[in-house]
Amino acid sequence: MKIFGRTFFEKVQNVSNNLPQKSNIQRTVKFEQTLHRTRQDIGTWRAAMLQAESLHYPNRQELYRLYKDVMLDAHLTGLIATRKYQILQSEYKVVDKAGNEVEDKTELLKHKWFYDFIDLSLDSIYYGFSLIQFGALENDVFRTIDLVPRQYVKQEFDIVVETPAAITGENFLDAKYKGWVIGVGQKRDLGLLAKAAPYVLWKKGAMQAWAEYTEIFGTPIRIGKTNVRDEVTRSNMENFLKNMGVSAYGVFDTDDLIELVESNRTDAFDVFDKMIDRCNSELSKLILGQTGTTDEKSYSGSANVHERVLKMYGEADEMLLDSIFTYQLVPLLNFHGLGFEGLRIESEEEDKFSYEEKAKIDLELLKYYDIDPIYIEKEYGTPVTKKAVDTTGSIQSVKNKLDEYYS
Repeated sequence: MKIFGRTFFEKVQNVSNNLPQKSNIQRTVKFEQTLHRTRQDIGTWRAAMLQAESLHYPNRQELYRLYKDVMLDAHLTGLIATRKYQILQSEYKVVDKAGNEVEDKTELLKHKWFYDFIDLSLDSIYYGFSLIQFGALENDVFRTIDLVPRQYVKQEFDIVVETPAAITGENFLDAKYKGWVIGVGQKRDLGLLAKAAPYVLWKKGAMQAWAEYTEIFGTPIRIGKTNVRDEVTRSNMENFLKNMGVSAYGVFDTDDLIELVESNRTDAFDVFDKMIDRCNSELSKLILGQTGTTDEKSYSGSANVHERVLKMYGEADEMLLDSIFTYQLVPLLNFHGLGFEGLRIESEEEDKFSYEEKAKIDLELLKYYDIDPIYIEKEYGTPVTKKAVDTTGSIQSVKNKLDEYYS
């Protein structure tokens, strides 16, 4: 079921061939246009926010154009990936009301579509909303999971429009799209990228200014002086300076005065560097709630606190996904007859202890109890067999071994 319309690629591969036409919400968009990149600054951010927050005619096209540019920032990309990978690396299982795993249903989730769904659902935290469309079902596996282009979705009115400026469209909550479309996020939420954008733009400006500073003052300027009026001679000097390297150059009369005004400070680069660091730290606080897991300098005590904060953010994202699984994904799977009635999807619980901590505990237990070799192999992956019992453990044999050891 697609609400997103036909594109040129459908001439080569029609991705909706196996979907009922009435369920294809993507068909609402007759022709998807490229969201071109443009120069962004704080002014465009403010204007985009005003358009997106309009109560009666909301239009997020310019805001998503801004987000497209903002997401090129390497630090921001790394922060989002760090937070998302906490969830994406988890294993998931299907359990009944008693908490027992239903293995055949768990197998249905071990496919690309399920993790694509999680990825797009988590994107709603940063973009505000994700309208996710499921492809055709083959052998109890969805062929594709698609994101309906955000600029065509007006979640405030539960519609998908033909053009970003339109205010009427196809209602994606309509019964004919049930079982094929899931909307994740809050209707008026603009996402964390709305708060991150100014810091990325300021950081980008600082880096551009630093690059210009380096270009001007990083290498000496070559100056050629001559009082010769012959154009050929002056042209020869200019070509000579031009071919000497990449730094700036100029040809002047001997009486011309050239003056380059530069700051007397030897640490002028700190103006740019500290601005970039501050923007990065603010982005870290926004996305991860702390800076200790991303900044180079971090002390043991504070790093542990920051790691706990990061874990709290991960747990909050897990709670969000749990709600989405329970109230949106499981009903959709039941719509397709996959038999998830009375079942729930949950992540595998992580071990409370590290291998080192577990090993210490097990060594203490060995003083008083025997441990099954199967447990050792399962927990540590090391095949073990029981040690042979020494039946010659008489006092004399022990004495002989000691004499042999100390001789």
